Amino acid sequence: MPADQHDHVAATPDGEPADTADFTLVHLSDTHLTSAGLRYNGVIDADEALASVVAEIGRALANGHRVDAVVASGDLTDTGDPDAYRRLRSALEPLGLPLVYATGNHDVRTVFHGELLGVDDPDQRVQTEWLADRLRIVVLDSTVVAAGNGRLEPATLATLSAILSQPAPDGTVVVLHHAPIPPPTPLLTYFALDRASRTALGEAVAGTDVRLVLAGHHHLAQSGSLAGIPVAVAGSVAIRTDPLAPAGHERTTRSRSFNLVRLFPGTHIVSVIPVDGADQVFDLDEAGCADVIRRHPAR
Repeated sequence: MPADQHDHVAATPDGEPADTADFTLVHLSDTHLTSAGLRYNGVIDADEALASVVAEIGRALANGHRVDAVVASGDLTDTGDPDAYRRLRSALEPLGLPLVYATGNHDVRTVFHGELLGVDDPDQRVQTEWLADRLRIVVLDSTVVAAGNGRLEPATLATLSAILSQPAPDGTVVVLHHAPIPPPTPLLTYFALDRASRTALGEAVAGTDVRLVLAGHHHLAQSGSLAGIPVAVAGSVAIRTDPLAPAGHERTTRSRSFNLVRLFPGTHIVSVIPVDGADQVFDLDEAGCADVIRRHPAR
């Protein structure tokens, strides 16, 4: 398995070994792949946007960075087109990583299950995945058929509680599409996870081994908490919500990003990775980093 990037750190200020992650996840969301030949919102080539993000992940792998799985948290297609799901798989599978999929309000559950999960069970609302038989990832379906808002059914929450009754060796990450934190804009507030579901989810995860909740839907990278448990929302692969738009406006911009989630013993970090073609400022190799450290001794 490739080394964590921190393995290449030459020194730390306290002289102790560098922190290294036990697990690293790429968390992407809201790819909104359309039917072939159509553009998302009439503007965005969603396939090209996804390809640019996949290329960034591929470069990271080629550069020796460790990734244990890709989590895709819903609205993977814009209308549930079966071919769009197949194109999504074709884009992600060459990475050679475990793929964890959640369904969003733009997805069609039966098609999603058939094309991505390989199951014919329209009522399946909870998935459980394991990494190295130690980290548990539990995926919840928060969608409501033919609606944009989110809800967690009592049976879904009961299944989650039953799963969490037995701790996992390295804890649990919960994934769902509708973020269980307040939305960033008035329109998204209307299409939010309802408060009763948010409260019930908080009650289900409180005091368990859940380390982190991953979500999407807001088209904006965000962080918050639920019952004291951190929540990380990935931005969209295609667009970004503007939380500072004029009052009464819902505005988005052309933007691409994903989250890099590193789980360390006792803590975690979530980094927002923009894929925007920004100009490079500098690039120090290991020798260059060692030279900077040499010229700035710890005190």
